[in-house]
Amino acid sequence: MIDHTDRRFNQTTDRYAADDLETIREARRYGEHVFQLLRPHVGRRVLEVGCGIGTMSRKLTAVADIVVGIEPNVACIERVEAEVRHEPKFTLRPCHLEECDPVELASHRFDTVYCVNVLEHLQEDVAALSLFKDVIVPAGRVLVFVPAVMAAYGPLDAELGHHRRYSKRTLSDAFAAAGLEMVMLRYTNPLGLLGWMYNSHVTRARVHSLAQVKLFERLVAPWALPLERLVTPPIGLSLMAVGRPAAGGR
Repeated sequence: MIDHTDRRFNQTTDRYAADDLETIREARRYGEHVFQLLRPHVGRRVLEVGCGIGTMSRKLTAVADIVVGIEPNVACIERVEAEVRHEPKFTLRPCHLEECDPVELASHRFDTVYCVNVLEHLQEDVAALSLFKDVIVPAGRVLVFVPAVMAAYGPLDAELGHHRRYSKRTLSDAFAAAGLEMVMLRYTNPLGLLGWMYNSHVTRARVHSLAQVKLFERLVAPWALPLERLVTPPIGLSLMAVGRPAAGGR
């Protein structure tokens, strides 16, 4: 019996994603943690794929010279426009990634593609990674943050439109198939994985719980996230990866 809505193929026409991102925005410590893990690899000219409601866009404009955001969800577009309305460094492309002209994108000479919690939404993830490789300069970087551990896949993943969750092997294979050399690959948020497994297989949750998000933010994040920056966990709720164009792969 299906106890969830499968949004894998219509997620960008539904405001569910925008409302969910508003809930996740409350995990401010965690959002800053994710950004700081990726920050050393962020350059000056950034293509943000799937900018959502602008949570990361604001952080990116604080450290980059230009940020071009791609976002196809109409409900998200309304909110990101409000979030960065007065930010001259930011330009929004309200469209699907597949609708973009790779040659035109490459003309901007991006040194960074920033893709957080988006790749899992794309049916053709290798094709997307290959496009990322083609639109950055030769010394550029592709920064990806994705949900991890397929065994944790549950109703909420389907509601969010996730085609998959990743392991180190499957993400490495996708990067290699796209002509990207892996520079860094690591798990993050092991305690969050326990909570997600519980919600997936016990409560069968279909939405992010604001109460759980606030509980994590108040009681877990203050000590768990600094500890993780000292000791890399062997597994976690998410994977972060940094890749660069492989030699001879452009």
